[in-house]
Amino acid sequence: MKRLFLQLTLANFLLLAIVTVWGLFLPAPSPWMKQFDVLVVLASLFCLTVHSIVYTYFIASGKFVQSAIEEHGYADRNALALNKSYKLKSFRYGFMAILVTAGAMMLHFLTAAPAADGGLWRGWAAVGAGLALLMNIHAARIEWKYVCANSVLSDKILKALGDRTGHAASAEPTGQGSLW
Repeated sequence: MKRLFLQLTLANFLLLAIVTVWGLFLPAPSPWMKQFDVLVVLASLFCLTVHSIVYTYFIASGKFVQSAIEEHGYADRNALALNKSYKLKSFRYGFMAILVTAGAMMLHFLTAAPAADGGLWRGWAAVGAGLALLMNIHAARIEWKYVCANSVLSDKILKALGDRTGHAASAEPTGQGSLW
């Protein structure tokens, strides 16, 4: 999960940076405006997707921990609460990043009309995109911290279950092997 998280997060940062920079230098009446509008929507959807994948990872790992406790006799019942706390702490920042990015997208479309026609100053869209990029960087740092902590928890559970059954713990990365 860590490699996938890094790849998706870097792509998210790249898209948001392109939107931010391109938005700063693209004049309002431009033949590239429709393509830029599509890029803004894609960057917002990609941000939503990245943070949703991280949240889904925590849901799946929570099911793994629950299964280890209930079906396979893992003794540390605190592991489920720990996993849940990682999920909630991570999701709080991922959700804020989604909201800020969606807000930046809305600002972009609100500033598309000329100011004389009731539109907002175009600079707000660039400011919103920059804030979205910064919020996503901050959220990624927090999510990375808890993805790594959850990975350690999963490895600990796999090792304990391997020791309990008398089998050597799998040398495969977490999530790639089986419990038995």
